Amino acid sequence: MKQALLLSLLITGVSFNTIAAEKIHWQQWGKTPFTQAQAEDKLILLDVGMEGCTACRWMDEITYTDARVIQLINENFVAIAADAEAQPDVGERYSDWAWPATIFMAPDTTQVLALAGNRRPGNFVPILEELIKKKANNQLQADQLAPYAAPPEPEKTELTRIRNRVRAQLDGLLNEQYGGWARSGISTASGARVEHLYLRAHMYSNAELLSLALKTTDGYLKAIDPVWGGVFVKTFHDNDNRPARFRALGAVPEKRISNQANALVAFANGYRTTREPAYLKGIEEVDRFLQNWMMDDDGTFYTSQEDDPPGLTDNMNAIDYWLLDSDKKRRKYSIPPIDHAVYTDKNAQVIIAYAQAYEATEKQRYLDTAIRTTRSLIKSRMQNENWILQTVASKTTKNDKRMRPLITNKKPFLSAQAWFGSALLSLYSTSGDVEWLKRAIRLADTMKMKLYDNENGGFYTSAIDETATIIPPRKPLELNAKAARFFYDLWIYTKDERFALIPEQSLRAVAVKEILTREGKITGQTALALEKLTAAYVEFSVVGENTDPATLALFEAGKLTYHPRKLLHYEKAGRYPVRKKSAMYICNPDRCSIPITDPTLVAKQADSFRLPASFSP
Repeated sequence: MKQALLLSLLITGVSFNTIAAEKIHWQQWGKTPFTQAQAEDKLILLDVGMEGCTACRWMDEITYTDARVIQLINENFVAIAADAEAQPDVGERYSDWAWPATIFMAPDTTQVLALAGNRRPGNFVPILEELIKKKANNQLQADQLAPYAAPPEPEKTELTRIRNRVRAQLDGLLNEQYGGWARSGISTASGARVEHLYLRAHMYSNAELLSLALKTTDGYLKAIDPVWGGVFVKTFHDNDNRPARFRALGAVPEKRISNQANALVAFANGYRTTREPAYLKGIEEVDRFLQNWMMDDDGTFYTSQEDDPPGLTDNMNAIDYWLLDSDKKRRKYSIPPIDHAVYTDKNAQVIIAYAQAYEATEKQRYLDTAIRTTRSLIKSRMQNENWILQTVASKTTKNDKRMRPLITNKKPFLSAQAWFGSALLSLYSTSGDVEWLKRAIRLADTMKMKLYDNENGGFYTSAIDETATIIPPRKPLELNAKAARFFYDLWIYTKDERFALIPEQSLRAVAVKEILTREGKITGQTALALEKLTAAYVEFSVVGENTDPATLALFEAGKLTYHPRKLLHYEKAGRYPVRKKSAMYICNPDRCSIPITDPTLVAKQADSFRLPASFSP
């Protein structure tokens, strides 16, 4: 093969070194490369990935530096590279093929093929050649698995039926022996699904669901790195059929902050449910990693740590490295690179997780961490129009060896707004500080104005721009569910009718049968939103001066009460009668508790707001 290529190059008068020295002519996502492809009648190759992804790095360093690959792409394709985290609208659109996702389109942007994971040159070149041949012979066909666009009209089915469909999808994939949603192990990316188990277990007092939630959380414990702390992206089951070296580590050794946030939430739920010291230790181990390795000087958090340190020799691979049992031994081979980019949506997940860790442990430093991160993001990213940037240029990223340039698009992404809005409300519920509620209201108003579809409901992934005439705008299922939860909580806190209809309208805009089926188990946020809207809130309202020790004691009791549907806040005068003593009222749409003046009675009264076990699926 190499001899044939060399002969071909000599015949055409082009040297092998000339082509090898060339690079792929990558362009940024936008209207320009798509119009170029149409004008030049070229295929489109879209590479979507993230910096902390080992498979992405292999593709970048091995496949996309291969001479034949470079030649075929530059001559026949318009090549586009997108960072899934810096550009979360693009990342979400192609997340079914993560990571890397390699998407091929016809010149008119019709998707014709999508590949999940890396390909080496030997099997990537035939794919490129086959696509080139099919185009020349007019044989390209539309990929039936191409990303869905915004549905033409909202779903009309009752929400309880949609909820039951999502429950059935998730429950059908549960591993009842080990927990989690896979046969080969437990992914620490399954955070919302774990939350959903804990919520349902509590809501219906269901011991079986609680057992499954705890089994999954135990899988998270097995993913902890005993040397540096933090969790890896996945653990394997004890009987997994893998080489002994892999089984010894028992994990995929990448670390991402979204996985750390998921672990904190799972451990917080596990600890509050059982008071098991192992879950408390889990919280501490994740915090140790985040504080020591991933925190910037301003209190925000970096994105990920790769699995391969640059100093490995031929006799040691990444698995051997992570099996080393001391800091000193690992540092001998250098430190795996850290992606120092700071993304708002990922940091918001960490803020929410730290707020839950604080409620579970009563350790003030966890809440202090969440507040510091939030204030730093507001200071550097909040725009005058009250929306927040996904990322900004940073001194710490200048020395990173990145696969793709760090894109700092100055436009509102749904991912950043929905997650940060939820983070603000988590601080409001945990601290009682009305500043966070006011900021959440302003952010929500801007989300409505810039991202919401007033005709059919639902939120677009980003503000409609010039690419919308080429690539249909998308309303993503899981991000709309996250936005629905944010607006639902905001409506309950404020009683402001301008927020009242958005949660259900947002879910109906995307929760059509075809999309739910397509997303499969990646429906954790959707499940949580549907549970919240169908079972309704449980509101803990504290009435009294928030400087009064009695009022503070009631708020503290509410904070320490475990209730996954809880919305805790100080209530303004007028909704409830002002009494001589401070009081708490626990209410849902159907009933309210008696006025609670004794903090020791809060947990008992809250427990009466579970649903009858007979309602449990």
